[in-house]
Amino acid sequence: MPRKPEGQTKFDCFVRDFGVEELARRLGIHSSAIWHWIDGSTSPHPSNAIKLQTLAKERSVDLSLEEIYQHFRDVGSKRYRPRSLKPKLPRAPKNLRSTITASPIR
Repeated sequence: MPRKPEGQTKFDCFVRDFGVEELARRLGIHSSAIWHWIDGSTSPHPSNAIKLQTLAKERSVDLSLEEIYQHFRDVGSKRYRPRSLKPKLPRAPKNLRSTITASPIR
C-alpha cells in the first residue's frame, strides 16, 4: 500500500485504494455506507470490520480493528455534533438564576 497522505488514516487509505464501489460489492452493502465511514458519521458494524480485515489481508495490508475504529474517533470527533449529542451542562440552582420580569406593554 502506498504511503498515507498527511491527515489520512490507514483505514481511509485502504478504503480509497481498494475502491469504494468494489468494497461495497464485496461486503454486500451500499456504497453510501462506506462514504459515511470515510467521513466519520458512522463506523462499520463489527461483522463488516472483521470482513474489512480479511479483505485487507488478501491485499497484504495489516489493518487492525483498532485502526478501523480509530478512524471514526479521529474523523468523527471533528464533525459537527447536533445539540442533542452534546454533553449536558448542569444548570445553576434556581435561587442563583436571574429572574426576568416582563413589564406590561402600554
